[in-house]
Amino acid sequence: MSFSFCLLATTIQKVKKPYVDSRARRNVTRLNEELADVQRIMVQNIDEVLHRGEHMNSLATKAHDLSARSEVFRKEAKYLNLRSAYAKWAALAVILVLFILFIRFWVF
Repeated sequence: MSFSFCLLATTIQKVKKPYVDSRARRNVTRLNEELADVQRIMVQNIDEVLHRGEHMNSLATKAHDLSARSEVFRKEAKYLNLRSAYAKWAALAVILVLFILFIRFWVF
């Protein structure tokens, strides 16, 4: 752990060295430019996070709509399956009635 601390202290000293002379105009200008860059990057990051939030809201709305539509589809599919079953049974009943009538009137 102490080696890491020494390495960090060395790195800090290297970064700090250009800014030691606070009276130098170019150091202050350089510091202001770097701060402006950091500010620009942070504003860009915040804008991206807000955009992602809007995108997430859009996805949540689409997911809710899809869920509602799937429920409607499920109900309509159930209705159509029931209607198809009734049609099959009705066709079978008609054939059975015709067969009974055929036997009743043609055979006897």
